[in-house]
Amino acid sequence: MITDLQRHERSSQMETSPLVSVIINNYNYGRFVAKAIDSVLEQTYKNVELIVVDDGSTDNSRQVIESYGDRLIAIFQENSGQGTALNAGIARAKGEIICFLDADDFFHPEKITRVVATFAEHPEWVQLGHCWTSVDAEGVPIGSSTSSILNQGDVRNLLLQWGRYATAITSALAYRRTVLQQVLPIPTQRTEAADTYLTATVPFYGEVGSINEPLMFYRIHGKNRQAHSGNWSRMLHQRELTAAYVDRAAATVGLVERSNLQRDVDYRSFKAIERGKGSWIGALQVAWLSWQESQAIGRSMKDTLVRLVFRSTCTLFPQQGILLLRYGLRGYVRWKFLGQAPKT
Repeated sequence: MITDLQRHERSSQMETSPLVSVIINNYNYGRFVAKAIDSVLEQTYKNVELIVVDDGSTDNSRQVIESYGDRLIAIFQENSGQGTALNAGIARAKGEIICFLDADDFFHPEKITRVVATFAEHPEWVQLGHCWTSVDAEGVPIGSSTSSILNQGDVRNLLLQWGRYATAITSALAYRRTVLQQVLPIPTQRTEAADTYLTATVPFYGEVGSINEPLMFYRIHGKNRQAHSGNWSRMLHQRELTAAYVDRAAATVGLVERSNLQRDVDYRSFKAIERGKGSWIGALQVAWLSWQESQAIGRSMKDTLVRLVFRSTCTLFPQQGILLLRYGLRGYVRWKFLGQAPKT
């Protein structure tokens, strides 16, 4: 954890207007990337450098990015995955604060102003997340994450005990560059998610913070919906990777505690799907662990119940659990009880 001297130095630095680097990673989102770029260039906070890393797009992305000229720093690379793209952007960045933005998402105009001010108020925070508004492919709002309170402070014990804490998605994350450098490089295998790696390792180098306001727009559309919905095997792999990241970070900073995948409730649920056989005892254990986890993290009652239903169903009725993961709770209920075809 950081010392009082480090806190003072960081607070002094943030009293000015620090340079903020925004890194957009793009792959074949030519129809969306201009909105992402414009949302950064139109920020009320102006001391910003924008770095756009195109990961070997085959659509019109290059033409869109190059049309902005010297208003941004463009990096074009062969298709290598998100980890490689973000590493390239970070290596080029000069800002004291680094924000990430997926090319199909976009920022609220006040986002960076709020991020800079919050980091200045909390020099002990090394990672900052905030809430978001979900929008459809056309940018029309369809939901918000503000009902879930994000965790603040020292979350190392939550990571070691439960493999998670309440944090933000990629486009809603910001980091102090000096701390981010402690965990680089981001893994570059395509099966490894960059945001999972960062949110699991950075907290071992300082406290995390949050802003309970929607400061970016998360676009849900065909491609990213299909990439995640119902892909339980990928999510199972992510839980295993998270445990490995946590244990490696804990060892690096000298902690003796290690994670326990049997207390990772999502891991146990996905393993039940993998086995393909339900268990009443397993479902009861998962329900109890899910309740304990939610109490430790501080989730709302609604969020707690939704997760409990998902996990218990996966453990007791694996095939139905797959459908729940694919369609979501509302879509599953409409299909199962109302006969309405779910959105895919």
